[in-house]
Amino acid sequence: MHRTRTLWRLAAALAFMLSMATAGAAPAATPQVQKSRADAQAFIDESTARYNAGLKSSSKPGQTIVPAAGPVWTADLDTWVEYTFPASSGASCMNGTPYRMYYKIASEASMRDKVLVDFEGGGACWDFDSCKPGSKLGASNPDGLASGYIQGDGILTKTATALTSPVLDGNTFLTNAAAYFVFGRGTGTLDNRSWWNFPKFTSQPETQRWTKLVFPYCTGDVNSGASFRVFEDPSNPQNSKKANFNGLNNVRAAMAFLRQNKFAESLSSRKSIQQLLVYGASAGGYSSLANYPMIREALAGDKTRVAMFDDSGPILPAPIYKQREEILASDLDKTPAVKFWQKVTDAWGWFQQPTAADAKTPGHPEYAEQAKGLVARWEKATGEKVELLKSRGGDTGNLNKVLSKRYAQDRLGLGSFQQDQVISSFAFVGGQNAEVVGLTGDAFREAKMKLFTKEMNLVRAELGPLPNYGYYMPWSRYVLLGSHVTTALTFAGTDIWRASNLRDDGGRIAPEFNGDVGFFLNNLVSTESLASLPVLKEVGAPGESFSVGSLIGTVLSWFRVFDGSAA
Repeated sequence: MHRTRTLWRLAAALAFMLSMATAGAAPAATPQVQKSRADAQAFIDESTARYNAGLKSSSKPGQTIVPAAGPVWTADLDTWVEYTFPASSGASCMNGTPYRMYYKIASEASMRDKVLVDFEGGGACWDFDSCKPGSKLGASNPDGLASGYIQGDGILTKTATALTSPVLDGNTFLTNAAAYFVFGRGTGTLDNRSWWNFPKFTSQPETQRWTKLVFPYCTGDVNSGASFRVFEDPSNPQNSKKANFNGLNNVRAAMAFLRQNKFAESLSSRKSIQQLLVYGASAGGYSSLANYPMIREALAGDKTRVAMFDDSGPILPAPIYKQREEILASDLDKTPAVKFWQKVTDAWGWFQQPTAADAKTPGHPEYAEQAKGLVARWEKATGEKVELLKSRGGDTGNLNKVLSKRYAQDRLGLGSFQQDQVISSFAFVGGQNAEVVGLTGDAFREAKMKLFTKEMNLVRAELGPLPNYGYYMPWSRYVLLGSHVTTALTFAGTDIWRASNLRDDGGRIAPEFNGDVGFFLNNLVSTESLASLPVLKEVGAPGESFSVGSLIGTVLSWFRVFDGSAA
């Protein structure tokens, strides 16, 4: 879950992000009492008033803002437009300050009713220590989102580099050339793999030309929370931190805004969205999955072709235990992420139900809806039972199964490097697994990767039988983000090769596959049926093919770079 403040480095704009040093174990979190939505709204109102009082200017050069009269969707084509949610909407960042959404309507008429929903990445937090400034296991934008977070006509040069991805925005020729030089090929096309066809070799995904909705990240909860918490400092009980884990409500407010202003109907004469891709990377990958049913319900029509690309936000399977319930050693051995899930789902309120105060607050009937946790939101949107608790025979893998069953014609996909140094740290350092506590250097890396491999094998086993849920798992790209995020900055260095007439990792006889994560993206957004074009289920062999990047990665490994807890 990469952090927006981490620096990109690499010549010709191919910068790579250095992660932080190895983290030790944090003190155990104290279970928190659920606060009401009235408490949360009071926090939002107070924080927003204080924020507005401190404003010196409301605009920046190149910034376009939704007019007071409301959006005119085709007024500013191919330009990023900012909408700030009023405090009354219930939307806010974790610190209670205003939340903002950005959109860019495609200038090409044929692309306008194809929509990419993008969630920004940036870590996570769940207790006082992980949510305090400078935490090694922390989340981006803890101080909220400044107006002008995205400006003008491009993400790459105007805002946080954590948003930079070929799925969303194009790179310069020099960036592509540098990526090719460092990592080898990386295209998203099946032909023209030669230097003299370099312009075609680095062809842009169609999604770059679609209409785009971008959700910046400032809630610390992978946009899966609806819980207002007050965390006490374990080393100083007089000190506390208020955290409004509000991601679900931000998306809820955004969908209400889009529906009220007839977004889907206004994009073309067809009066509906033709294609919809819900995408995110790292924390944004988790966000794309967490909010998929609600986004689909709000934006997709009967004929909309819908897909999801969760990049590097794997739902590591594990049963979720209730607070203070003893975790069985057998479960911890089989699914080592169980300790992490217990912590974060409690903090973010996944199983939360409205309090009596939420249901009875005069004039605010929406409080009861805003107070519902992720499980209740999914069950309402999908009409399916979502069983995750150990006590009821469930586990986190049921999230994927519910999606696959409920949206059987959608094309769903997970991308992840097998050697992801970041997600493995969040899951197992964050969960304080005994196997990694107190370790450093090579021992730390090997211990957490052993646990991560165990979990990723379970992910593949769960997704393998699902006919519409694919996955793409290259081995590593060590020099870039510590093998985190398959679509970060470039598709180069994500190659997988498999001979023809062999079984793919889903057990199907398939033609030769020789491509990169761009192929996976194109497969997910294809309008062909699942029968004629199955979703890809590809896993790379251990070890990186030789390239400048793999050589740099080897050297960096000697100095234990990228083995830290977060990026």
